[in-house]
This record gives sequence, C-alpha cells and structure tokens, in this order.
Amino acid sequence: FSGENVIDCTGKYITPGFIDAHVHIESSMATPMEFSKAVMPHGTTTVIADPHELVNVKGNEAMEYILDAAGDAPLGIYVMMPSSIPATPFETNGADFTAEDMKQWKEHPLVLGLGEVMCYPAVLSKEEQIMKKLELCKGMVIDGHAPGLSGEDLKAYVEAGVMTDHECTSFEEAKEKCLAGMKILVREGSAARNVDNIVPGLVKEPEFIAHFMFCTDDKHIEDIEKEGHIDHNVRKAIGLGMNPIDAICMATINSAKCYGLTHLGAIAPGYQADLLVVDNLEKM
Repeated sequence: FSGENVIDCTGKYITPGFIDAHVHIESSMATPMEFSKAVMPHGTTTVIADPHELVNVKGNEAMEYILDAAGDAPLGIYVMMPSSIPATPFETNGADFTAEDMKQWKEHPLVLGLGEVMCYPAVLSKEEQIMKKLELCKGMVIDGHAPGLSGEDLKAYVEAGVMTDHECTSFEEAKEKCLAGMKILVREGSAARNVDNIVPGLVKEPEFIAHFMFCTDDKHIEDIEKEGHIDHNVRKAIGLGMNPIDAICMATINSAKCYGLTHLGAIAPGYQADLLVVDNLEKM
C-alpha cells in the first residue's frame, strides 16, 4: 500500500488516542486551543470537558464560548452541561444556569449530558432544581461528585440517575460505588492524585477494570508539560503492576463506551483514526 504520507511503524505499537474522561479546561488557565497544544503531544486526542467554572461566572454566554472554541480546536472536545451553578448555596456566582437554560444546549452534537452533580445532599432531599436537571438529562450521561458517599445514600444517589464518580480516594470506596452501578474515573491531576490508592486494588481484582477509566479533573499546563497528561496516569498504573493493555483500555475504550462515543477508543474499521505510535508499552 502507498499513500501521500507513509510512516514506518516497524517494531512499534499502535494504540487508540487517549481520552480524558473528565476535565475542567479552564483550570489549566488556558483557552481550549492552547490546552489542545499542551495535551495532544502527550497522546490525548479527546477530552470530556465540564465548563463548571466558566458557566458559574457567565452562564449561557460561557456555554456558547466553550462549544464554539471546542469546534475550532484540533483536540476532540465534548462538553457536559454544568449541573451545580453555584456548587453550593453559600457561594456568590455570576450567572444562573437552570434546567430551562440547559434545554437550548441539550441537542448540541458536542453535548453528552449533565456535568458532575456536586451537591449530593440536594439530590438526596429531592430539591426541585436539581431534580429538574436530572429529569431533563434522562437518557444522557449524568456525572457524579460524591466523596465518601456510601450505603443507602449512595444507592439513592445512583437511583436518581447519577452514573459516574471521580472523587474516590481508595479502592474500597471505588469498589462499593462500582458495585452500586457507577462507572469510576480514576483521577490524577495537579491537586487530587488517586492512582496510587486505587490501581493496586484493580491489579488484585482485575474483573473491575472494564468499569474504570482515567481523568485529570484539574491539571495546570506546567504540570502537563512536566509529567504528562493521561499518558502519566497510564505510565503510573503500569508502574503499579497493571497490565499495559488494561491501562490503555482505561485510557481509551472504557471512556468511549461510558460516554457513548461509539466512533472512538479502538482501532478498527468504522472508528476515527486517532492513533498513537508507541515505542515501548511499559514506558509509554
């Protein structure tokens, strides 16, 4: 076969492009375009962005900005509609973002669902505003944010429609949430670093790996340049004893399946050709 450009991959590995399953791009202090330039050299080809901080300040105007910027960026950027504006009733924020506001964005091709439902006590007490948002996003992905939630409260939170969590700080917490029906995002960012505490449990109980994926949540440009992005999570997991193929699945197909991105996460006919060429699987 021949083409306009031929890349010799003899002796190398080809993997799908990495997916960051949950990130606040604005926490990097960069625009989506500059963020793309920072993460793509590290193998991240897709991110699922929650513009929580932007929308907390500018509401619908911020949603319009992030979706326009996502369309212009070389990185694949999908967007979740922020659910907790403000995050708590004690905050003073710049704009509202109600279920009524969300209706205009729900059908946008880059919008996948409802961003992290941060105020879980509001869900447990069935407060009107959050229940309207959950109802509006039925059939879409609904992200969670529930540090330490367990037992009957956890079951009620999941029953309300929440599908994921990225706040686990131990494998035991992650396993309980997984058994309750949640998909687990293992986070390694600038502030919260949970790979060390969760991956060893997955190594011992690999039957759970299909329900786990990687995210950064919040990561500064300097840290991305210094240590990497999702590739850092993958390397770290392999260093903790995880099979490289399992770590790559957590960075690719697991996230694609969770968020309904049926054209991403694999190398096969019909999939988008977001490809990484890797010299060494262990060192990534």
